[in-house]
Amino acid sequence: MIHRYIVKRRVRIIVGLVLAVGLVAQCYRALSARMDGGFEAVPRAAAARPAHNQAFAALSPRDTTFALSLEELAARDPVAFLEMALDRYDRSVRDYTCTFTKQEIVSGRLTQKQVMEVHYRENPYSVRMKWVQNPDKCSRVLYVADRWVKNGEQFAVVEPGAIAKLFVPYVMRPIHGEDAHKSSRRTIDQFGLRNSMALTLKYCKQARQQNVLDFTYKGNGKVADRETLVFERHLPFNGDEGLWPDRVLVVHLDKELLVPTLCTAYADDAKTKLLGEYQVTDIKLNQNLPESIFTKEGMGL
Repeated sequence: MIHRYIVKRRVRIIVGLVLAVGLVAQCYRALSARMDGGFEAVPRAAAARPAHNQAFAALSPRDTTFALSLEELAARDPVAFLEMALDRYDRSVRDYTCTFTKQEIVSGRLTQKQVMEVHYRENPYSVRMKWVQNPDKCSRVLYVADRWVKNGEQFAVVEPGAIAKLFVPYVMRPIHGEDAHKSSRRTIDQFGLRNSMALTLKYCKQARQQNVLDFTYKGNGKVADRETLVFERHLPFNGDEGLWPDRVLVVHLDKELLVPTLCTAYADDAKTKLLGEYQVTDIKLNQNLPESIFTKEGMGL
């Protein structure tokens, strides 16, 4: 009798523990759903990874692929040269880390110079930023295309400033919402080396179609002690509400990596009215960044 009683008691204890674990799991899922506001992940393909032997090959100024030097190619047809650089990027780059520095006119005022550590992945499009100098309303942000979607609108995970973080570890913000436009000239889905080249080309081609394009190769330059090829574009800019993004754009293309490392936009031909300056340094391509980098858990949230 005593043995049977002990067995029954052990069974009740085990059942109780199982039920307790299940209750804790349900509570955790409910809390997570509340924090995420009912967001559901859109099914997506696994991130592309370069093969171990797929290094990003540097293109020397006298590469045997071309009979002309990089400078000669850039001067002959700057638009075609930028298209070549974009195509090379698409064939070679899968992810990277970098330091991103920006200063721009937002809502009529010049912001402080902000510095961010960035992890970036092309497929699926993913950006993780950590402010290391002059954070605005957040200290970290994570955006993965199609991961957090509500009513067709894309959202990002935002870690608020130190005071707000005492109350909530993170908030979900629409990437095209009012807060986003108040804090930057471009939204987070427009960030990246590829987007920078693609956007420059977009307006070059539009201007060429309207016979107003002035896009030239200006010579060699330097950004953070790295040699660059310098391009300059002029457009009939007449304000932020117009068709064109700027009056003058100066682009530095890294001579080895063929990616933009400094883009400076002005509102006037004399280049005295700054619209925005965006610099990318410490670029490390194809780091095979793990999936965990682009998750809330990986951010410690």
